[in-house]
Amino acid sequence: MKLIIERSKQLDRITLFISIFKLHKSYLVLISDQETMGIGNVTLGIPPTIEGMKVSAATHQLFGIQQKILSNIIVEKISSFFNAPVLLLLFLKSISDDHEISKPLSLFLNEVLTDIPKDSDN
Repeated sequence: MKLIIERSKQLDRITLFISIFKLHKSYLVLISDQETMGIGNVTLGIPPTIEGMKVSAATHQLFGIQQKILSNIIVEKISSFFNAPVLLLLFLKSISDDHEISKPLSLFLNEVLTDIPKDSDN
């Protein structure tokens, strides 16, 4: 397991933390509003299997019921970005409303993915 990127960002009243690890032909992504990560929602994203098709990643909610739509959106984006399976652990302890965190988290995720070199050994 190799750490690719680790970032944090202060929003209005919370700080978001993200860590992305490279596994063998897959990725592990940890997103939390706590410095000490937790398990939270566990979602698996699998990229499209047909080359050239613009199909969103298939997601499988392993467990967790909060932030289900948010975790699906995140894992689809990351799985499509890497074109590889992604296991997401989304632990948002102090967030009760998806709407307050959806846009800031999506923007933060875009920043993080932009900082990952496409031609590196990721």
